[in-house]
Amino acid sequence: MADIPIPSTETGSLSNGGPSTPRSPLSRLRTPSVSITPPPATRNQATPVSVRNSSSQDEVVRAMNTMRLSEPNGVDNLSEVAEAVDRVARGSDSRAASLTPEPTSSRAGTPRQRRRSQRSSSGIDRLPHNVLDEELPHDAFHSPEFQQAFRDAKQLMSTVEGVLGSSSLHNSPESTIKRLHDEAGELARFEYPSTRTVGFVGDSGVGKSSLLNSLLDVKGLARTSNSGEACTCVVTEFHYHNRDTLDIEVNLFTMDELREQLTGMLQSYRHHHLHSNEIEPDERRDVEDSANFARDTFRAMFRGWLTDETFLIDQPAQDVLETLFQWASRARPSVFITKQSGLSQDACSKALMELASEPPSRNQPAQWPYIRSTKVFLNAHILSRGLILVDLPGLRDLNSARRMITERYLLTCSEIFAICNIGRAVTDEGVHQVFELARRASLSNVGIVCTRSDDIVAEEAIRDWRGERARAIKNLTDAIATDERDANEVEEDLSDYQGVPDDDLTEEEMKEQRELWSRQRNISARKQNHQFELKQYLVTTRNSFVTRELRIKYNERVTADEIKIFCVSNKDYWHYRDEAKAKSARYLQLSGILQVRKHCISIVANSQRGIATRYIKDQIPAFLAKADLWVQSGARTASEERRETLCRTLDDVERQLRRGLTSTTSVVNRVAHSFNQDFAAHVYGPRRIAYWTQSAKDAGKAWEGWNHGTYSAFCRQYGDYCTPAVGAHNWNEEIIEGMVQDLENPWQELCNSLQQRQASLIQSVETMLDAASEPFETELDEYYDTLAPLMEALFRRQQLLLDSIERINEQFETDLGLLRIDSLSGVRSSTVGRAMEYSYTKCNQEYGRGSDLRRKNIIGSALSNQYLFTALVRTFRDSFRAKAEESQEAIREAVVRYLDVVQETFDLVRSENVARESQQDPDFRLRVEEVARTGRETIQRVHQVIGV
Repeated sequence: MADIPIPSTETGSLSNGGPSTPRSPLSRLRTPSVSITPPPATRNQATPVSVRNSSSQDEVVRAMNTMRLSEPNGVDNLSEVAEAVDRVARGSDSRAASLTPEPTSSRAGTPRQRRRSQRSSSGIDRLPHNVLDEELPHDAFHSPEFQQAFRDAKQLMSTVEGVLGSSSLHNSPESTIKRLHDEAGELARFEYPSTRTVGFVGDSGVGKSSLLNSLLDVKGLARTSNSGEACTCVVTEFHYHNRDTLDIEVNLFTMDELREQLTGMLQSYRHHHLHSNEIEPDERRDVEDSANFARDTFRAMFRGWLTDETFLIDQPAQDVLETLFQWASRARPSVFITKQSGLSQDACSKALMELASEPPSRNQPAQWPYIRSTKVFLNAHILSRGLILVDLPGLRDLNSARRMITERYLLTCSEIFAICNIGRAVTDEGVHQVFELARRASLSNVGIVCTRSDDIVAEEAIRDWRGERARAIKNLTDAIATDERDANEVEEDLSDYQGVPDDDLTEEEMKEQRELWSRQRNISARKQNHQFELKQYLVTTRNSFVTRELRIKYNERVTADEIKIFCVSNKDYWHYRDEAKAKSARYLQLSGILQVRKHCISIVANSQRGIATRYIKDQIPAFLAKADLWVQSGARTASEERRETLCRTLDDVERQLRRGLTSTTSVVNRVAHSFNQDFAAHVYGPRRIAYWTQSAKDAGKAWEGWNHGTYSAFCRQYGDYCTPAVGAHNWNEEIIEGMVQDLENPWQELCNSLQQRQASLIQSVETMLDAASEPFETELDEYYDTLAPLMEALFRRQQLLLDSIERINEQFETDLGLLRIDSLSGVRSSTVGRAMEYSYTKCNQEYGRGSDLRRKNIIGSALSNQYLFTALVRTFRDSFRAKAEESQEAIREAVVRYLDVVQETFDLVRSENVARESQQDPDFRLRVEEVARTGRETIQRVHQVIGV
């Protein structure tokens, strides 16, 4: 074990136990059981000997309760216990009888009552762990009151759906009741949408897939192949669906993407095999690694076709590439088999294995090189509130395309966890890479999960650790050794009774045998407690140290106050997962899996509370108002003249809404235009291409002074590397440094301006909607009874429209954050990273005499061309325009949905067909009226509970 020595920090106290005490003449047990209790008050009529024993037992209990083995003098404390035991023994004529707890009958009523109580209290403890019983996060969304209110609302809509389906009217495709019945069903079956994504990224072999299996509570779902490599290179997303079976969806690389990958791999392969003798020794290892990676991928992609690998270097490169491309088009899995549904857990696991590993047939190509990502849909508790978990390969993947995919996922995840083995956590290069990406992209949502927290041995820890920790471990190991000796002695005593029929035993011998069995159970329980305490001490002490060291190293690299760190044991989780709760609870807590699951569930709390509140506060009341209008339409309490007046007003309101929301001059239709104006004013207009180009050239000149080996190493690492001679540099960042400095303040000003425009948009839409509905309050006051449900429906739909626009604005702000990373950071998948990729790749194909100068000329030429920054800023502008148009289109779609619902709602009053339909079945209309009334009362109570 390569554990880092732990500095001295005190932890919580441990349970009782310790090494052996001198043997009592009446008992061969060295350490009294922790289950010892003083005689109960019901036995106050005891003999003087009993009273004396009771007093002595009290001393034993007091000594046990005040003893702590983890203290420096923990072993010495046992002397007090030993003296108390001796006093108990000297006061009794029966062998150690007073060390056994008093019979339960003296404390627990009749035997029948005791059995009934034991069955009720222990029945639950005998059940295995259930993830549904785990503690939920302490927030408003997960509060029992809110969750019950949400369930009540869904149950209400199930009831409404049942009533609307109680008439044959809902069978007519064109009927209003059909539409209302369908809408009620959708509301009754409401499920949380997926709103948050948590990415787990790490190198092969760190326990990433095992961690995801544990979090999903599905054993063996995400498995590794025999080599452990193939499974880590394909992104796998885990989504929720409310079915017992599992589905798989496979997203393939396009043929253009495959061609690009094949080109890069063939260049790497040929470069090594054709020019290895001319490559500098310090470059050779990287070149060979890339060539071997290309070879392994070719073998997997083209099994059965690539029988002679000399073909890859003997033929002209373009001919080889065309052949490989033709093979790839034939071997690429069919789009018709990229979805598998209705799978059992075992079948899903097998299918994932087949997708991610080598096939059994030597002539069958593997599928994983053709797969961009995989989605798995399953019914897992952690996913049920709208969470997506993503298994991501590490950032050190030799396949550039796959590394880019991982980087893009990480930039869009709600939270990221770097996964590593706890034994190498502080020095893990994969973790370092993730936090470097976070620093460059200004991410704050990065944490760490250390796996294999159970992988620690007391014998090694006691050698590596010093002082109080070593003494605490020794005390606990001594206590376990004492338990084992005591167990052996009891076993030896019990052996005297082995083979002896019960009929041949005296009453005293039978009593002694029962006491020995009781002691045996007590010793076994005590030993298990000591073993757990030792494990807990070892695990929590190392967890605390590693957590502290990781925070010291990485806290300053992210914008969060303190990074989240968890230490877990997948092995312990699955070892105790199906054990009885009484035994498994403490081990499952110690495994750390429950804490990670609770944290992941908490991530969705704020967004899902907003969604659930909108469902309860607006969607259901709007629907109930429509049901009321359907009932009123059939009642026809208003005169024909009053009805005509009302219909004309409804027509006017609808026309005003459509004109205000859809005309070319509407504020809704000028969103993208105004956004683009702001971008041009703050960012695109003040661009300084010449200055930025000169700044990049200056950076390139500084690099040219480096040793040729150092320069070549940076090219091989695409400009992002660190050597002792020059330190850490990211060429992409240094290339755009002048641009970033110039645009830092204008970008912030742009964001502030856009936020003001978004707020103004919502205010303008709200004012427009209020003005359109004003006639209901001013001109039609005498129609209040008829208008009440209509105004309620209109108001709730207005709130839903405004909420939709707010969510679209939030998404636009998120998109702006990604756009900033793309355009103003030096991460490899950024705009400048992609622009420089060709130059780096070209440098990596250079070899032999003069290669250093040629590399420097390639980079220098790229930086001297003003088109580099012209292209960068144009891409910046075009990407911004695309996001602005997406936001504009999303708002238009929300407006169209709103207007369609307004028309449908108004038609409940205007349409003669609706009136006739409502009049067809008076009894059914009464049932609808009653369920709408009780529904309003129910939803009002729910509103009070959730505080809206």
